Amino acid sequence: MNSQDIAYVTGATGLVGSHLVERLLKEGCRVRALVRETSDTSHLEKLDVTRVRGDVTDGADALAPGLKGVTHVFHCAAYVDDWGPRERMVDVNVNGLRNVLEALEPEGVRRFVFLSSLAVYGIADQVDLDESAPFVETGDNYNFTKIACERLLRTFARERGLAAVSLRPPYIYGPRDRQFFPRVCTALRDGQWAYLSGGRIPFALASVQNVVEACLLAASRDEAVDEAFIIADGESITRRELVEILCDEIGYERPTKSVPRVVARMLCPVSEGLARLFRARTPPRISRFRYKFAATHLTFDISKARRVLGYEPKCSTRDALRTTARWFRDNRRDLLPGN
Repeated sequence: MNSQDIAYVTGATGLVGSHLVERLLKEGCRVRALVRETSDTSHLEKLDVTRVRGDVTDGADALAPGLKGVTHVFHCAAYVDDWGPRERMVDVNVNGLRNVLEALEPEGVRRFVFLSSLAVYGIADQVDLDESAPFVETGDNYNFTKIACERLLRTFARERGLAAVSLRPPYIYGPRDRQFFPRVCTALRDGQWAYLSGGRIPFALASVQNVVEACLLAASRDEAVDEAFIIADGESITRRELVEILCDEIGYERPTKSVPRVVARMLCPVSEGLARLFRARTPPRISRFRYKFAATHLTFDISKARRVLGYEPKCSTRDALRTTARWFRDNRRDLLPGN
């Protein structure tokens, strides 16, 4: 990508979106960032980027002026929550994607890169899983919307001739993360973390730098069109090692509590059922979503991304985790021990 290209980024104030904007500018690309009225744009205000006020839920007519003349679209906006209402999640994730697609000019857009999720594969153990695995509908709202988004994008691309690519990362982490790291850090700060089965089950993560690298490759490789790619760090780590890195870098006490994962799995439907019965506005401490993060074997085969995209993770999980932990230590005083 170069100075002749105009990139449009949704979710530009989020983790992936903000780092992607930085990288696109370094590549010499002109950038338009879609930002909501309520978003914290302080980081973007330091950058040479055109901020387009709006929301993916505003409708195609409202979004169309900002998309006029763009050459590349990176759709990173999403409502990610383990207890959010389905109606709201569908509106943002599915209808939001539809609005962006209907607002753009397919003949002028050289590439549409959609940030999907490995949530499309369900919540069961996934051992060295690759893109040939089928979608697994679990009934949870985020899984439902991400599967619906991928199907919508494929249909639209086929009917309108749009060159589209889907990227499927696992849990993404990095500086400015507002989802993954803050939740783990809050539990550690408050002494509420308990390992499942000793925390020794492996899983794979995706550093934001690696995800951004994949976005750029997906935007430039012709072979990527109409394909979906699993994007991860290319290595695994145990939950125990992850937690110990955070504790050592930020200053939390290392947790010692552990619960057999079979017990946690049995408690999930009971906990969720009671929360729904009493119309809880916050998620229960034990849920299928949280169980997947804490106890499911999650390792992935990224050979397709390596072969087709030329993707090679530039950041190792352990080094990137330490860098992220230090950023949180220095920038999120509310998450430090004693707060």
